[in-house]
Amino acid sequence: MGLGLPGQPPAPTTNSVSTHVIDISWAAPSDTGAGITGYNVQWQVVGKLQKNEKVITGSTTAKLDVTPYTEYDIQVRAYNGKGNGPWSMPLRVMSKESG
Repeated sequence: MGLGLPGQPPAPTTNSVSTHVIDISWAAPSDTGAGITGYNVQWQVVGKLQKNEKVITGSTTAKLDVTPYTEYDIQVRAYNGKGNGPWSMPLRVMSKESG
């Protein structure tokens, strides 16, 4: 492909889930475009508009702060000097109940 934006990464996968943290990892997109500088991770409560976002560089894992017993949609995208690639398909995860 040309020197451009990174492609779409596959949906993230879950490493571990607790009451307050969802630990995820993901693979780089097959089309890295002009190279990958880092990743944006976005997670939101299912059915809510508010999104949380985190920038990850030098890693393909992230620990996300969550609320107990809540369902989240989690997406990842790669970025480089040209801009942002497309968001992955969402991973849906329910955090653990407290107590």
